[in-house]
Order: sequence, then structure tokens, then C-alpha cells
Amino acid sequence: MHIDGWTLLLQAVNFLILVWLLRRFLYRPVLAVIAERQAATERVRSEAEAARQAAEAARQSLEDQRTALPAERDRLIAAARAEAEAERASLLEKARGEADHALEEVRSRLAEERAQALEALQRHAADLGIRLATRLLRDAPAAVLTVPLLDEACAAVESLSPPQRYALADGTDPVPVRLAIAAPLPEGDTARMRDRLAAALSRPVALELVGDPSLIAGVELHFAHSVVRRSWKQALAEAKEEMTRHDSARHSADAVA
Repeated sequence: MHIDGWTLLLQAVNFLILVWLLRRFLYRPVLAVIAERQAATERVRSEAEAARQAAEAARQSLEDQRTALPAERDRLIAAARAEAEAERASLLEKARGEADHALEEVRSRLAEERAQALEALQRHAADLGIRLATRLLRDAPAAVLTVPLLDEACAAVESLSPPQRYALADGTDPVPVRLAIAAPLPEGDTARMRDRLAAALSRPVALELVGDPSLIAGVELHFAHSVVRRSWKQALAEAKEEMTRHDSARHSADAVA
């Protein structure tokens, strides 16, 4: 077989040209497409991996949340119970305070009403006692009871200091004295009283006798600016006042205790 050199040379040149053409117009674009496909595939793979990882993270988060749900539920229930217990304790304390306050007000009102009732009862008892004593004393001979009280009234004037006796006389001569008596006195007792008053006041005395049955027994010496009282009426009034004052003080002390 005869091989022509020029033919081989031309075929080699043609082959080289073909290779160059294939490399330039076919191989490079194909490589570019392949590279682009590989990049797209890698990008899709990366995105899929990222999505897988995100899904796994979401799954793990959901799993953690599902695991934490009982603990969170228990915490919320415990917090709700604690809050309800605190609210119940607060309401109970408030109700107890209001009840104590209302009870204290009721006790105070009852104590006040009791004190008022006792005071009214004692005033009534004192009034009743005074009326009974008055009735009993009215049955006694007023003249016999009046003489000692008359002496006491004269003694009271005699016990005053000189300036006080001078004030009773009021610089008048004779000294006007109105003598209120529960019952008529013997003339001798009246004269004796006039003499004692004149001696005590160091000047004559002009007596004006006035009957006053309300005195029960005793006398009242009315001077210009003062009165000397010595009578059962006065004694009973003072006794009533003393009993009322003593009972009021005792009940006040009991209320404070």
C-alpha cells in the first residue's frame, strides 16, 4: 500500500483544524455548561443541605418545646396556684380586718349603749332614792332637824376670814339677811341666830324670814352677793351628784379596762 506524504500531511492538518474547531466551538461551551450544571447542582445541594439543617433545627426545636411543655405547664400551674393562694390570703386578711373592725365598732357601740343605760338607770335610782329620802324626811319634825342646820350655817359664817365676813356685810348697817327656812322656828332660836350673825359680822343684822318647804329641813342665808346653804335639800342634791359622779367614773374606768 502506497502512502502519500502530502495526503498524510493534509489529513493531519485537517485533524488539527478539526480539533481546534471542536475545542473552540464545542468543547469549551460544553465544559462551561458542565461547570454551570455542576455549580447549579452544588448550589441545589447546598440549599438542600441548608433546608435539611433548618428542618432538623426546627424539628429539634419542636422536640425541645414538646419536651419542655410539661415543665412549662407545671410552672404555669404552680404560678397560677401561687397567685390564687396569695389573692385568697389577701382577701382573707382583708375580710378578717374588716370583720375585726366591725366587731370592734359593735363592741364599742354596745359598751357605749351599756354605759348610757347604766348611767340612766343609776340616775333613775338616784332620783328614786332622793325622792324616797325626801318623803321620809318630810315626815320628820322639820323644826327639830332645822335647829342643828341653823347652827351649822352660823358656824360657817363665823369660820370665814375677816375680809370674807366684811364682803358678806357689804358695808351696810344693818346687814340685810334673808333667812329661808323649811319650818317656823321658835323666837328664841331666831334671836340667837341673829345675835351670832351680828357678832360674826360686827354689825346689826336685819332678818327677813321666808318659808321654803322645798328645803325639807334646814336654812339658807341669803346675803347681798352670796348664799350660805345648810339644808337637807342641798345635802340630797350633793349626795345625788356624788353618786352620779362616782358611778360615771367607775364605768369610765371599766370601759377603758
